[in-house]
Amino acid sequence: MVKPGKPKKPTKNGELQDELTRELRHLRVIGREVSENFILRREGEIEAVIANLCGVPPGKMRAVANDLLRGLHNLKLKPEKGRLKDLKELDQLIGAMVERIMTAQDSGRMTRKKSAVKKP
Repeated sequence: MVKPGKPKKPTKNGELQDELTRELRHLRVIGREVSENFILRREGEIEAVIANLCGVPPGKMRAVANDLLRGLHNLKLKPEKGRLKDLKELDQLIGAMVERIMTAQDSGRMTRKKSAVKKP
């Protein structure tokens, strides 16, 4: 008697191979979905950086732009190899760029607010 809720164990080699094949195909689909979502998220963050560049005050832009350009120019990727190392480097660089732009943009807002306050 088979207990309900417990998967039936394959008994033959053919059944084992079929189950393994199904699971590997499922893994392939999940892997593709994860990688596509990663790419979409990072592309969105790059677009956010581009959109927020106009909010960085001119004084801060020079320092921020030089740092970001240095990071972009120092990036050594080999896309044809599809390396995880390359994805990690991209992930770190994009994260740092988002942080730098947001910080520069926020500090520009704070200084403008302070200077806009009238003294009695």
